[in-house]
Amino acid sequence: MFRRLTRIIRITLPLLFVVAAPAAAQLPSNSLPEFIADERVLIGNYHYEEESDGFKMDVHLNADHTALYRIRTGEDQADFISLTGFWTLDNPYIHIHNKPGPVRLEPKGTPTRDRSVGLSVEATNADGSPAQGLGVTWENANGLYMMSDGRHVTRTQEIDKATLVKIVRSSDRTILRTVKFTPGGPNSFRFTYYPSDQEPFDIPAIALDPRGDTLEVEVGTAQAKLKRVSQ
Repeated sequence: MFRRLTRIIRITLPLLFVVAAPAAAQLPSNSLPEFIADERVLIGNYHYEEESDGFKMDVHLNADHTALYRIRTGEDQADFISLTGFWTLDNPYIHIHNKPGPVRLEPKGTPTRDRSVGLSVEATNADGSPAQGLGVTWENANGLYMMSDGRHVTRTQEIDKATLVKIVRSSDRTILRTVKFTPGGPNSFRFTYYPSDQEPFDIPAIALDPRGDTLEVEVGTAQAKLKRVSQ
């Protein structure tokens, strides 16, 4: 179990904060969630482990609505993931999330025309380094195209019918900037990125019983069943 979960986590950790959009987070599970009449029954510490493999997972849902999501691995029980934030109940789903500060994406210079590409979007941090965690999309695009080293380039035939281009923070799909796109017009856009003080995350969980003694919590694209160990 540990090896399977670890492999899933390693593959999907960059996606952990992508797939869990706040309004629609849902576990990839066949378990039936329990609606909770009084959210106070969820307060407590929950634990799961594979003793033979040294895999331990803890979730703390505190009375003040602060939360801890923690995974430790190996003989030395080093932190593999450790996230602190808050928890909220949106029946039947429990959200373990943070509250990042403001984020901005400001235009840099005037858009220009680059005849060698269909679209070019470049984003740098205030210190000039490539921005991380941003993607580009448009109507009829085949998904969200992640920037590489702060840049995304698209061929003309892939974007010839687009009218609006969106630059998105991948972790929570926040649209940071929308630019009008006209065939034959400016197609090279540059921005300066001012990221939040912390990267957003929103991890879903469900209670499997009315007392909240067992939680099923997302782990990458898998899930684990955690038992209450204290209140």
